[in-house]
Amino acid sequence: MQVCAIAVQAGTFAIDKLYDYIIPEAMEGQVQVGCRVLVPFGRGNKKVEGMVLLLRPEGQDTSKLKAITELLDAAPVLDAEQIRLAVWLKERLYCTFFDCLRLMLPSGLWFRRSEVYRLVRQPEAPLGAPLDAVMALFQDGVSERTLEELQTEAHATGVVLSQLEQAGYLTYHSNIAQKSQDKTEKMLSLATDIQSAMAQVTRGRSPVQLDVVSILSDGSSMSQKELSYMTGASDAVLRAMVRRGVLAVSYAERLRMPDCTQVEPVASPVLSTEQERVYQGLHALLGTHKPEAALLFGVTGSGKTQVYLRLIEDVLADGRDVILLVPEIGLTPQFVRLFMGRFGDTVAVLHSGLSAGERYDSWKRIRAGRAHLVIGTRSAVFAPVHKLGLIVLDEEQDNAYQSEQSPRYHARDVAKRRVQQADALLVMGSATPAIETYYGAMQGKYPVFELAERYHGVPLPQVTIDDLRGQTRTGWNYTIGRTMCEAIAHNLMKKEQTILFLNRRGNSRVIGCSVCGWVPECPSCSTTMTYHSVNGRAICHFCGASIKITGQCPECYAPHLFTECAGTQKLEEELHELFPKARVLRMDADTTGRKNAHDHLMEVFGKGRADILVGTQMVAKGLDFDRVTLVGVVDADQSLFAQDYRAHERTFALITQVVGRAGRRDRQGRAIIQTYHPEDAVLSCAARQDYKQFYDMELARRQALLMPPIQQMLMLTGTGEQENLVLSAMLRLKTRILGLMQGQFADFRYPVLGPTPASVVRVMGRYRYHLILRCPDNKRRRQLIAGILTEFSKDKQNRGVTVFAELNPDTL
Repeated sequence: MQVCAIAVQAGTFAIDKLYDYIIPEAMEGQVQVGCRVLVPFGRGNKKVEGMVLLLRPEGQDTSKLKAITELLDAAPVLDAEQIRLAVWLKERLYCTFFDCLRLMLPSGLWFRRSEVYRLVRQPEAPLGAPLDAVMALFQDGVSERTLEELQTEAHATGVVLSQLEQAGYLTYHSNIAQKSQDKTEKMLSLATDIQSAMAQVTRGRSPVQLDVVSILSDGSSMSQKELSYMTGASDAVLRAMVRRGVLAVSYAERLRMPDCTQVEPVASPVLSTEQERVYQGLHALLGTHKPEAALLFGVTGSGKTQVYLRLIEDVLADGRDVILLVPEIGLTPQFVRLFMGRFGDTVAVLHSGLSAGERYDSWKRIRAGRAHLVIGTRSAVFAPVHKLGLIVLDEEQDNAYQSEQSPRYHARDVAKRRVQQADALLVMGSATPAIETYYGAMQGKYPVFELAERYHGVPLPQVTIDDLRGQTRTGWNYTIGRTMCEAIAHNLMKKEQTILFLNRRGNSRVIGCSVCGWVPECPSCSTTMTYHSVNGRAICHFCGASIKITGQCPECYAPHLFTECAGTQKLEEELHELFPKARVLRMDADTTGRKNAHDHLMEVFGKGRADILVGTQMVAKGLDFDRVTLVGVVDADQSLFAQDYRAHERTFALITQVVGRAGRRDRQGRAIIQTYHPEDAVLSCAARQDYKQFYDMELARRQALLMPPIQQMLMLTGTGEQENLVLSAMLRLKTRILGLMQGQFADFRYPVLGPTPASVVRVMGRYRYHLILRCPDNKRRRQLIAGILTEFSKDKQNRGVTVFAELNPDTL
């Protein structure tokens, strides 16, 4: 019998390995590497999904092996290169094989199951209490029960159900179905030759039917919808023609495509002298056909996108494929219109704003080789292109490229691995590169190509740092200061547009009672709730819990509620009060939840149908509007003093990026940065768009703190519902790590810090504590961490506590 090695879904990290299964004779020749299967797993033979990763040589001992239950794919859904990438991810992210393999597939390709057991025959004699309890549910003509019913009503375990299956009393049926099915369209064509068809419809003397036959007389087929539109024939008429044998029915696949209307043709860009120099340097790297990486460092508005266009033209002309990554869904429509206008239907889009069916069909187009340029957010780095030639990581510094769920990968790291596999080029573009990325370039790991001036010599915005100290004493109580208010009024008078950036959604970060001091606290998280005036509720931004705000304190019933730390909703209300005739748009997570909402807001603002755009970090990157001449940073201090070693970097990048939205054409731009700390060096560098001075200053700070990129940092996070159990488990884990460093890993001695609570220690009812190791990323570290995580999950003292590892986390 043939044997295959399978990665199973049910395996935890502690027991994760490849499990051998027998391929039944009926499936021999059909089960291939990269196919998904259903297999029995564990003592109870629970049916779980798995992925075939290896076919074993014949002659294996099969006496103790179980057999595959069901083959789920007619053809492999993953190829050898994707499987090798998944293995590489597993080794570095400390997660299971199956979790890494699942990253490669769109959610529409996943399965849903409705598991049932069907009666074959009733036993002739009693079988024993647990077995008889299950069989009793199949009385009175009941021949089928769901797994959930058997577990709930008869307390059936997997072992009991497996015994009944083996004895021939019940059979298991998975009723498994793919979440997104292929979309088809009903097509009509002539069922006979043209003469016979004409003779039939002539006898009926129906001019509509004659029109139908005439349109289809060239032997083509047409969808029923199109045929009705062209001839006026109703569905009933067409059904009658099918019944009489005049028309034949067939079904053709129709791919669901995202709505990218109003795409205008785009010519090949004409590059400036500086852009041409950068392009030639990157083109030379493409020509090596070896794994290469480069940093494209250009000020905001310098025309990095035009360089991308020219490089992509070269790669596509060479018969290779391109992946273009952007950090925000909101940037995708702009890029899609631009690149579809240049490259047509060879473009495919992948991001979470699409429906599951649209993502599934985009994945099919890419895999079939019908799309050669993939544009998308973080997960698009796994797009199944055939001949990868180029990956572009736009705004490469953005923390949206870091996954917050297991597997906790960074798109930049995956992109580097993919270009190594494919002998391709990785271009990392940014006006504010990540400190790690620029440090790597300064160490000579890859070249830097710099665009120091804006396209066509457009000047950078004139920046004013507005000191807000003392304004409340003068009676000014608005979120925007007097200086910004006057600048907005001036912009409105000139009929020019304004963007206001405030990275806090909702009405107010804090709402409370001025009499008794009550503030709404989340029952599941150690944080207060944010007030949203649109729906009159206080909402937790971590778990989504909410309460109704009635205008009275729920503790003392006083009507005196106060609000502090304004958000985008409050700012929008103030703008309507200050400028009642201004047309204001708000762009944050609350207004962009609906499908295509980003695209609609961008279209309205881009066409000049709004005067002011208020938004969170969605408005800070990549947007390019001709009429925007004023940008306001409403609260520059918000992230500056966060408990995060990347706080300065993140603040500098956000302010620099949003300031760069102003004056991108022939009009002088202006930016105003509101702060209570006008002398801060980070804000001064951002105002001047002086990245190099900021980099030198920040690198010195990282050297003093021994933080990345000076030293790598690995964070182990323990989570659980009982704080004392989490803390004691993390203390045991620290003791074990230090012990191993004294013995088996004596060659790998590094400090272990903690355990310390997370900045928000309780989220969704689970407490979080960290251990931090400052150590290099090498094989010994991977062996140490993989070993202790396996030990930890097997130790019964740690029951109820889970631990995961994350390299150089964005937040602590």
